[in-house]
Amino acid sequence: MTEAREAMGRHDYGGALALLRNVVVREPANFEAHYRLGVSASHLDQADEAAREFEWIVAHGEAAAPEVQMARAWLASRTARPASGPAHGREELAATPEMASLVGRAVDSAGAKSRLQLFLKGLPGTPVAHEYHSLRTDQQGNFRFTNVAPGEYMLTNAVAGLPAWRLRVSLAKGERLTLDLSPANQATVRDDFPEPRP
Repeated sequence: MTEAREAMGRHDYGGALALLRNVVVREPANFEAHYRLGVSASHLDQADEAAREFEWIVAHGEAAAPEVQMARAWLASRTARPASGPAHGREELAATPEMASLVGRAVDSAGAKSRLQLFLKGLPGTPVAHEYHSLRTDQQGNFRFTNVAPGEYMLTNAVAGLPAWRLRVSLAKGERLTLDLSPANQATVRDDFPEPRP
């Protein structure tokens, strides 16, 4: 598990996947291993395996656990939005006037972040708490979240481990907000949701 955690920490999800599969075989009831396996599989676009692991998490975890909530949200997103995927310059659905959209481009010091998985999650305690959207950037690092309910969100690239970005986003009714992800607003510079220190 230590090696798997380290692999995920450096975004080596392929390496983590192999390690975690072995852990699950040896320890079928290891909750953390199942969750991390689901996360790693989702990063690698292995949706069937991710769904299987997240379904296990929902079935075996406590309803209030963050892992269960994230797993349930991922499964709901997959069921409700099968067309959600990389931004290819097309609208996922015809935009409706009362909804909002968030578009931008992800880059780091090495250039465009292609195939970067992004998550737009409604903030707890707000009317959009159960809203959850995910997609991958295209080859040029572009992304587009469309038909998003207006409200307060967290935009991040990680559901486990250290994020490169973790930003608060406010979307108004009918708004088309442009927000680029760059070294200037990475979590090392700006983190809108810092983890509480022990």
